[in-house]
Amino acid sequence: MAVGSMIRTATQRLKGGVNQALGALGYQLVRTETLGGLSGFFEPAPPSAAGVESRPAAVQPRRLTLLPAANAAPAMCTAHAPKFDPQKTPSQLADKIVEFQQNGVTVISTNPEKAATFRETESFDRDVSNRHSAWDWAGNSVAPYTKDLQTGIPSAALLDYLHGLFSGGDFDSFFRGVLGCPAQVANVRLVRSLPHETAGVGPQEWHSDGCPAGVIRGVLYLCDVDTQTGPFQYRDAGGKEHTVLGKTGDLLVFDATRLMHRGSPPSHKTRSAIDLVFMPRMPGEDMKIMVVGMNHWPADPFFVKLPKERAADQEAVAGRATSLY
Repeated sequence: MAVGSMIRTATQRLKGGVNQALGALGYQLVRTETLGGLSGFFEPAPPSAAGVESRPAAVQPRRLTLLPAANAAPAMCTAHAPKFDPQKTPSQLADKIVEFQQNGVTVISTNPEKAATFRETESFDRDVSNRHSAWDWAGNSVAPYTKDLQTGIPSAALLDYLHGLFSGGDFDSFFRGVLGCPAQVANVRLVRSLPHETAGVGPQEWHSDGCPAGVIRGVLYLCDVDTQTGPFQYRDAGGKEHTVLGKTGDLLVFDATRLMHRGSPPSHKTRSAIDLVFMPRMPGEDMKIMVVGMNHWPADPFFVKLPKERAADQEAVAGRATSLY
């Protein structure tokens, strides 16, 4: 093999490795002149004056621009999965698919009576300590980081309801429309946000999640959410802040990698909700709902080992405050 060919091959492999690493962090490299051409930032050089000999422009060094990458499901999920076609498969959520694709967030109404019932019957009896911490799961710190949030493990009745809800035809079409493939629930947990006057911490601070490819988030409200209940807020591509209010039973679905966001601190009312993590599933794979406490998502969505819950041990918790996020 010629030396030039070997160098080109090595360069391509190096570029591929760098882009793969950046992609895992949610970014991509684009040549500045390419970005300018697509965006209309660069204008062609003005024509030379008549009778004046034009000189070749000096060669400018290539510059690279780091951009947020689109949060798309891995190709191994989408390549053989049936795609959503609104013409062939009409869906009541078609407009929600379009809204999510445009803005990275949408709100879908579900059963308000069921949501209100679960608000009264589910037990928000835990703090935010991570009893399921594991090396192959991203999650919160073992030690609790605030007293303003209460959590709980969902009941069997709630899990059955969510399984039926997200296995239905409309939600199947919705996930195919926004991810290009079916989805499963990587985690479901109860979250109750207590009113307080101090600054928010954790999910109540502005942040983006850095989810793996294809992972999106959901919040199912178990109560009405107004400006005093700590509504969801996000910033669009231009940095403008948006506040999303909701009714009991509303499901907020958002791209937590694409959007800077937070659940704002409640000022006067308690907010009760179900926190959800959606991730792609392989074609033919059964719909699953996992419960992994204060974890977020597995490091490898295609080789998932459920972490075991450890008994609460205050001495152990106090000595392990390192975040696994």
